Amino acid sequence: MEEEKARIEAEYREVLKNSVAFEKKIRNRWREKNRQKNTRIAELEARVAELEHRLQDAESI
Repeated sequence: MEEEKARIEAEYREVLKNSVAFEKKIRNRWREKNRQKNTRIAELEARVAELEHRLQDAESI
């Protein structure tokens, strides 16, 4: 009975460890994709600001 209990506890710990690792991997992947998205948004916003500035300069000539 004790051997069975120890085996089940060991299996439970392994499953829990794998579950935590899987969730951590998903979270890290989401964070990386979010960083990439935010970087891209910042690049596009900078480009829009540059184009608006150039347009204003062209209109003032």
